[in-house]
Amino acid sequence: MDSPVQLTRLASARRWVVQLVVDPERRRRSAILAEYLADPRRRNWTIAVVGALAVLLIGGAMIRTSSARMSRIPIAKVKRAPVTIKVTEIGDLRAANQITISAANDKQILWLIPEGSMVKEGDTLLVFESEKYVISTNEANSSLQVEKSNLVKALNDLEAQKAREESAKQRLESLTELAGKGFVTGGEVEQARLDYLELQSRTRSLKAAVDAARATVSRAASALDQEERKLRQGVILAPRAGLVVYALTGQGEEQHKIATGMTPFQGMDLMYLPDVSSMLVDTEINEVDLAKVRRGLTTTISLDAYPGVKFRGEVQAVANLARRKINRTTGRPTGARVFDVTVKVLDSDPRLKPGLTATVDIIVSDYSQALVVPVEAVFFNDRDEAIVYVKRRGRVEERSVVLGESNDRVMIIQSNLKEGEEVLLGRPASA
Repeated sequence: MDSPVQLTRLASARRWVVQLVVDPERRRRSAILAEYLADPRRRNWTIAVVGALAVLLIGGAMIRTSSARMSRIPIAKVKRAPVTIKVTEIGDLRAANQITISAANDKQILWLIPEGSMVKEGDTLLVFESEKYVISTNEANSSLQVEKSNLVKALNDLEAQKAREESAKQRLESLTELAGKGFVTGGEVEQARLDYLELQSRTRSLKAAVDAARATVSRAASALDQEERKLRQGVILAPRAGLVVYALTGQGEEQHKIATGMTPFQGMDLMYLPDVSSMLVDTEINEVDLAKVRRGLTTTISLDAYPGVKFRGEVQAVANLARRKINRTTGRPTGARVFDVTVKVLDSDPRLKPGLTATVDIIVSDYSQALVVPVEAVFFNDRDEAIVYVKRRGRVEERSVVLGESNDRVMIIQSNLKEGEEVLLGRPASA
């Protein structure tokens, strides 16, 4: 039994035979071709020509495909242009000088002046709950009055006692003189002396009582002063003119500003009165940028609150020690290492307020004319050498180059490229 393949071949042969029989012209052409290919030299030459044509067709198709792919890769011209190299970071505005208002004790906040208010010296900033201090102040005052009364009584008792002592002294002196003349007996003189000594002892006791009363009055007065001070602290007045900025409490996502109704702990920061005429930006740089940033570099400062507005600045300080970067959203440390940087704002403007988010562009280098290509045009080979793909006369040349500094848009080329040459902005498929 024939296989399916054999049956298929047999059917094809039958169709060819039928066509030859039915179509005399096809039969004639087939006979001529068979006669021509019967010669081995002619057959080999025909096969070679057909093969060459196939190679040319395939090669042409590949060239057209490669050219089509090449045409899809964007190109850019090497040119000279001004280039600014900068490090951009986010920071917060703060005043260079400010007064901190802290809680003197743990009293509940009843009233706060609105944040952002401009105050004068002596204006009320904050009012605490003070009922218990009113009561304690009254009690302390009453105690002081009682002790003062006790002191007055002790002084009066002492004065009376001194008068009695003086009288006894005079009587003793008189009796002693009379006894010398024989008018009184020795026993009367002795009794007068004993009475005088007893009164002297009593006077000393009353003097001690007066000293104790004075000390008690002093303690009562100090207690009253303390309670009055606490009562006075129930109202905090501005020590100088300034802009009111509330302090933050809590950590990370739980951070919030102070508010009425809360009870701060003693010593806790409540608000600040910054001097807005001198402002700073606290920011940070990644450790890879440490070598670029130094004190005195020019900066440009922009505020999220006022898009398009630029302020001049200058790097004032760069920290010597690294720290772990703190995520601005969660408040938790990350794995990155950063260095704190302080930027002084050179402009004075009422829009510069503490706490605003600022974007700082630190100008590292500024070239008036540099040979540049887009950063997308630079690649690296397996030897970690910088290369570009130069398009010349329809062909692509891989060329190694020496790189300079770069920003987020262009790369400075130091050698092996010329102005006007064209470079690919993508790696060719054959590379």
